[in-house]
Amino acid sequence: MIYRYGFYRDPARGWVAGVAAGLAERFGVSAGVIRLCFLLMAFMGTPILAGVLYAVLAVLMPARPLLIDARPYRRDYWRHEH
Repeated sequence: MIYRYGFYRDPARGWVAGVAAGLAERFGVSAGVIRLCFLLMAFMGTPILAGVLYAVLAVLMPARPLLIDARPYRRDYWRHEH
């Protein structure tokens, strides 16, 4: 259900689990802004809430699907004109 709305983590672009990268892509901001929000939350007196929120999001958010080339592998692929 979460995946339908484009709400996923992006481990390929992320530092820890890709939560900030996934949230940044979903909301159209830089991943640095999301990371800064988590850091501000941690340093403004709620470090446990920031850690728990990040951990819950890392568990609940599905990983971004990989795009795989669907063409079958051919040995003589480069010999033919395309």
